[in-house]
Amino acid sequence: MGDRLIDSVLTPATALSVISALGRVAIGVVLVFIALRLLGRWLRGMAGKTKSDTDDRLVGAVLRTAGPLGYLAAIHWGWMSLVEELPYLKPGGWADRWTEGAVELLAIVLIVRLLNQVLPLLLNRSLVRLGHSQHLALFRGLDSLIRSLFWILGLLVFLQNQGVQMGAIYASLAGAGIGVGLALRGPISNFLNYLTILLDEPFRIGHFIRFDTVLGTVERVGIRSTHVRSLDGERIVISNEELLTKTIQNFGDLPKRRIATIIGVLYQTPVQTVKAIPGLIESVIRQHPPAEFDRCHFTRFADSALEFEFVYLVPDDDFVVYLNLQQQINIGIMEVFQEKGIEFAYPTQTLFLEKSGGQAPAATIS
Repeated sequence: MGDRLIDSVLTPATALSVISALGRVAIGVVLVFIALRLLGRWLRGMAGKTKSDTDDRLVGAVLRTAGPLGYLAAIHWGWMSLVEELPYLKPGGWADRWTEGAVELLAIVLIVRLLNQVLPLLLNRSLVRLGHSQHLALFRGLDSLIRSLFWILGLLVFLQNQGVQMGAIYASLAGAGIGVGLALRGPISNFLNYLTILLDEPFRIGHFIRFDTVLGTVERVGIRSTHVRSLDGERIVISNEELLTKTIQNFGDLPKRRIATIIGVLYQTPVQTVKAIPGLIESVIRQHPPAEFDRCHFTRFADSALEFEFVYLVPDDDFVVYLNLQQQINIGIMEVFQEKGIEFAYPTQTLFLEKSGGQAPAATIS
């Protein structure tokens, strides 16, 4: 019985089918080899134009995966020819199903391994180019979690393609996810708030910010809270969740700080002096670099003063530098006004009293 089975299998037609399948595999291997050489030469030429070694590592990862995938495809091509030509290898039979499953499993493993190699490299390069190098440590810490997620997704794809009923598995995963989410709601919320601050960057460590009534310098950004050193010296700990729900004024991220100030002089100031005041203020501001003079104008007749508005820019995000310049400019204006005999106005009211025989002198009430 066994000899008859062997004789039925080992026939000239079977030999020709095997030779044809091996020929397809050989042709496929040669084509893949040539394609890999051309692809490798082109990719290495592109990577050689950059100074970073990240491109070289990306090219290496792609070629290490493209080679096995190509050779696997050539072997699969040969196997398909055997299934089509040999009557005892039925399409969809146990041998065909096992072979297809093995090829698919190897392909998924290669693709997931490529993703786990390429995506961290691309992410690191993007963070460096965007100037977010401080986030590299965070994403390196999440590297194992990201890799595990890709392996889980690859396994689910393989099982679904093999005809496994995924409804129960998805339901179990959903139930487990809901349970874990409820149990870890607080830590997960804190972690997401932390990621939001790091990625959105409303402020950085060292920036001077105002939050609600708090005014100080950011010292530390933690997973649960942010530490701010106030002007009085206290360390103020603010919940990240609370930080993201209110307005934050960031004084440490100003390319140029604009300062607009209004002053008033007495109505008794001579017209020629009024005309000279914008030039006097401009000269004072230009004497205190890096302050940049913008404008100065006589703006309006107020109730008890002639009002002038002047604007200047401070091209520095340091809050202390801004305060020092503002103080020096204000003192300089006071000195120039005192030298020129210009008096600052203050709230006053002038009453004119009339007598039956004539007008009484005016009385000024401060």
